[in-house]
Amino acid sequence: MSKRKALGSGLEALLSAKTMPTSEPNVEDKLDQSQNKIRSIPIHEITRNKNQPRQVFFDEALESMAASIKERGQLSPILVRAVKDGYELIAGERRWRAMQSIQEHSINAIVMDVDDTESALIAIVENVQREQLNSIEEAEALLKLSKEYKMSHDDIAKYTGKSRSHVTNILRLNDLTDYTKSKLIDGSIEMGHARAVLLLDPATQNSIIKQAVAKKLSVRSVESLAREKKSPNPKRTVTIDHDTVSLENKFSEYLAADVKIQHKQNGSGKIEVKYKSLEELEGILKKFK
Repeated sequence: MSKRKALGSGLEALLSAKTMPTSEPNVEDKLDQSQNKIRSIPIHEITRNKNQPRQVFFDEALESMAASIKERGQLSPILVRAVKDGYELIAGERRWRAMQSIQEHSINAIVMDVDDTESALIAIVENVQREQLNSIEEAEALLKLSKEYKMSHDDIAKYTGKSRSHVTNILRLNDLTDYTKSKLIDGSIEMGHARAVLLLDPATQNSIIKQAVAKKLSVRSVESLAREKKSPNPKRTVTIDHDTVSLENKFSEYLAADVKIQHKQNGSGKIEVKYKSLEELEGILKKFK
């Protein structure tokens, strides 16, 4: 096998035949077969991939990439596939955008022979592996793998190079309201703020996050507010100290599940772990093996 040209960190571990028909070459085989087919393609003939998980492109980062390309040239090709009226991007949208910004008329590309499913999987996994997505983009991308391509949390972890608990925790962010997601994306709140309100109803979640943004509340303060709203017994919230709330959140993150710790005055108590599916239960049990 010939040595591969640099295509980015997301393509080396891509998708075994488990997700593809066994009678056809898998994506990695097709990538090998395409290595010597780098072409110079007119930029205007390339269209954006609708399965691209990245939605936010920062001008500063694109300007930096454009300056680098202008000085040193395009160091690695983008990936495309042939479609009816030209080519569709598979991976490399930032390079494509950067080269448009400096008014380049053509771009080096590898043309891959892949179908809709293979193209979508490459686009999603490549971006997740590169860690170039914000947390919400990553959550939506992993949800697409789970729902549309019927991949288990273990499969997603394997193909993206992430831990299973990371996959499950990130997928939980899809339960946030649009308002909370927007504040997480723009940096108004941190991941800890978002996790603290995950199990609240939409109105309460938005209310607490609005307070957090307006008053610049700490994660611990938001955890306390969320705990008060989640408790069915208002009197109980008085006895819950910050250390217990913090411990609950640490357990929740480690197990990728909602955890409640209940103390009694005599020193006894219980730990409650909730799960939404048998797959989540399986992931929790693996932590205790």
